[in-house]
Amino acid sequence: MIKKAISIFIILLFNLASHAQDKKFNVYPNLAIDLGGAIPFPLSDIPDGASWSPKLYPSLGIGSEYNLNEKWQLAFEINYHVIAFTSDADVVSQAFYWNDGTAQYYTGNTKTDIELRFVEFPLIAFYELKEGRRFLVGAYYSRILESRFQTKGINGIYSPDKNITDNATLPGPNYTIEYNFDDDLDKFDYGILIGYRYSINHKFYFWARLNVGFKSIFEKEFTNIDYEMYQVRINLGVSYKLFD
Repeated sequence: MIKKAISIFIILLFNLASHAQDKKFNVYPNLAIDLGGAIPFPLSDIPDGASWSPKLYPSLGIGSEYNLNEKWQLAFEINYHVIAFTSDADVVSQAFYWNDGTAQYYTGNTKTDIELRFVEFPLIAFYELKEGRRFLVGAYYSRILESRFQTKGINGIYSPDKNITDNATLPGPNYTIEYNFDDDLDKFDYGILIGYRYSINHKFYFWARLNVGFKSIFEKEFTNIDYEMYQVRINLGVSYKLFD
């Protein structure tokens, strides 16, 4: 899948370069750092005292920018991203629902490891606030290439009887329970992005973006957990205009 994404990058670069002779077009590569993950919704489902540790990963992409007029520009990009994080939380009667409709409840400490690798296709509009400074807003669609969602319960109590887990005394028995939801993660995502771009010179840009997903990272049919999770991530990057 990664080789396929690299091939798409190369093909897109040649296609964009062929249009760069038009003075209204610019072509640029992106190099950035991703910081983010997925948050439960509604936010009330986040346990008190939960901790979240995102991991930094580089991202790479290519884009083409079209000058609509002196104030507005429109850009299309293709970017490869990796977002990953771990979380640690103490939960009380966290429900996990099986395919037959029965529930298993867990009280204790949980450690979760999530990673998503995907190709993103954003469409972005830039508005010049003043020379060298632009506000940006857009929408994106992304295709998930690889994903991982694994949760481990440690020193807790799990039972099909919620009364037992509601009144459990911790720490529980010294055993570990693991839940693997890799196969339940969806293959696409879409959402919006907002940000800011600063031109260091007429070719070199620095930018920051906030991306917010509009759909759960799980498949629509997934009901094993009683909440949904949505992508939220920050990208900090630089771009260099190849053709001018």
